[in-house]
Amino acid sequence: MNIEIADRLVKLRKEHNLSQEALASKLGLSRQAVSKWERAEASPDTDNLVALAELYGVPLDEILNGPKAQDEDTPNNEPTKAELKEKKLADMSERQRVGRKMVKFPFPILIAAAYLLLGFMNSNWHPGWIILLLIPVYYCVGGALCCRTKKAMLLTMPIHLVLVAVYLLFGFTAGMWHPQWLIFLIIPLYYWIISVFYKEKKNKS
Repeated sequence: MNIEIADRLVKLRKEHNLSQEALASKLGLSRQAVSKWERAEASPDTDNLVALAELYGVPLDEILNGPKAQDEDTPNNEPTKAELKEKKLADMSERQRVGRKMVKFPFPILIAAAYLLLGFMNSNWHPGWIILLLIPVYYCVGGALCCRTKKAMLLTMPIHLVLVAVYLLFGFTAGMWHPQWLIFLIIPLYYWIISVFYKEKKNKS
């Protein structure tokens, strides 16, 4: 990371009377991660940059490029490239926050409860299984919102498609609609593992 950005991070932290431990606690990171930023050994990711800007009450561009004087040649109503970049990063971070909330929400439990209710009350295991397809669809949307790039987005798709294919195959060939629907619970487990891995990776960065 640029040493000037690292110096600005140190300055902003000290201006707000925060220790590295206190800042790390507010961001949900380790002190070592903050220390690496301030020694220019690692760079904060998009989420952490936005979180730092919100915490310090400064524009994201000020953290990246430092305070700047008003450019008289730039119309006040026309955003600069830096401002557009800042808005794009903020929008991306907000989208990721929405996606993470979706992934953490116990949606499969609601769908499973509805499916079991239909099954035990009306013996409607088939075609009641159709509502189970809402689980992979829901996580496809949530996973897509969490991803930062199209490549990363595509990497989350195969697990949904594979599970749906397996479920339909055994359902139509062997009539195993119930209890094979339990395989859809692999999806939230998958996202939980990914979130743990991502958190550990972020703490090391």
